[in-house]
Amino acid sequence: MHRTGICHNDLAKEQNWLQGTDGRAYLTDFQLAVRFSRRSRLFRIAAYEDLRHLLKHKRSYAPEALTAAERRVLARRSVPTRLWMATGKRVYYWITRGIIGFTDREGGGRRLVDDAPMIAARFRAHPQVRDVAVVAFPDRHAGTGLYAFLETGSTLGEKAARDFIVAAVGKVKAPEHLQLVAALPRSEVGTVRAEILQLVAMNQIDLIEPLLRSDAERRVVGEIINGRQNLRDRFAF
Repeated sequence: MHRTGICHNDLAKEQNWLQGTDGRAYLTDFQLAVRFSRRSRLFRIAAYEDLRHLLKHKRSYAPEALTAAERRVLARRSVPTRLWMATGKRVYYWITRGIIGFTDREGGGRRLVDDAPMIAARFRAHPQVRDVAVVAFPDRHAGTGLYAFLETGSTLGEKAARDFIVAAVGKVKAPEHLQLVAALPRSEVGTVRAEILQLVAMNQIDLIEPLLRSDAERRVVGEIINGRQNLRDRFAF
C-alpha cells in the first residue's frame, strides 16, 4: 500500500483489519486515506503512523513476535501525533462528546465510553474483586449491552455483586451480564486479553481457539466460556 503512495491514516481501529479465507490481511474503510504523489516528509510521517498502529495490534495479539526495532517504533509517536494528542484531540473530544454527545467507538457508543469505565472503577474498589473487564456487545433490547467479567477468588456471589453495582451506578447503567471468574485471560505482559472476552460476550466462541497460546490459557478461557451468561444453551469447550 505504501509502495503505491497510499497512507490509510485510520489503522488504529481493529475493525479496519480483516483476515481473508486465504490467510492474508485486508484493509477496509479508506475514508481518511491519502495518496501522495511523492515520498515527501508528510508521507513518511503518515506511513510511520500506519506502521505504528499495525504494531499496536501485533502487540495485542502476538507480543512475543515483536522485534526490538518494532518496540522502539511503538514507544515513539511522531511529532504531529504528540501535538494532536496534547491539543487537538482534547478539543475534538470536548466538542463531540461534551457538546454534540457523539462518540466514535464503533459497537460501543456512549455506554462503552461513559458507563464501562465507571462500572470497572466501582468494581475495582470492592474488596473481594481482584480485577474486572467490561466489554460491549450488540443487544436486541438496549442496542448496546455491557458484559462485566469479575476476577474474584472469594465467596462473592453473583447476586451480591449485582446488588453492589446497581447500588453504585443505578439499574439503567449496570451491565446486562455479569460473570464471576477465577481468572481473566492475560497476555505475557499481564494485560487482560479483552479481545477474547469480547468474543465471549458476542457469542463468537468459534473464533477464540486460534487466539489461544497455551493449555493453561485454554483452561482459563474454557471455564469462562462454560459459564457465559448470554446464552440459554451452553456447550462444553
